[in-house]
Amino acid sequence: MPSPTQEIAAQLRSTVTRLTRQLRKQNVSSEFSNAELLTMSLLEQHGKVLSTELADMERVSKQAISQIINRLFEAKCVERFPSAEDKRKVFIGLTPLGEKHIVATRRIKEEWLSQTMEKIFSPEEINLIQAFLPLLTRLAEYNGTPI
Repeated sequence: MPSPTQEIAAQLRSTVTRLTRQLRKQNVSSEFSNAELLTMSLLEQHGKVLSTELADMERVSKQAISQIINRLFEAKCVERFPSAEDKRKVFIGLTPLGEKHIVATRRIKEEWLSQTMEKIFSPEEINLIQAFLPLLTRLAEYNGTPI
């Protein structure tokens, strides 16, 4: 028999998965895949990084991230920067066009989410969600090290 925490974990996983799908559906007007948008978002967040670092962050193979980077490079959304110290290393960075795409995509998703929340939740319920966000953030950022 599952513990109460296991039951809550199952419900949370299911709910977060469904919400993620709903947010991804708002992406229909974008010319980029979810993997490409995630890559650009990671570059926006972390700055210039190596492709191997991107692969680790996304938990994909080096070949998969290379394909994503190549598509984004062709679309002029990322740039390549050779390392000054080690010519074998090439850093990947977001271009202004890539940043523009990320901002536009984020705006569409956030508008959908805020409009939906205002339709289905009372102000008190929105305050409860706001109070819960630090806990959810801590859960999302946990990497297995003791807190």
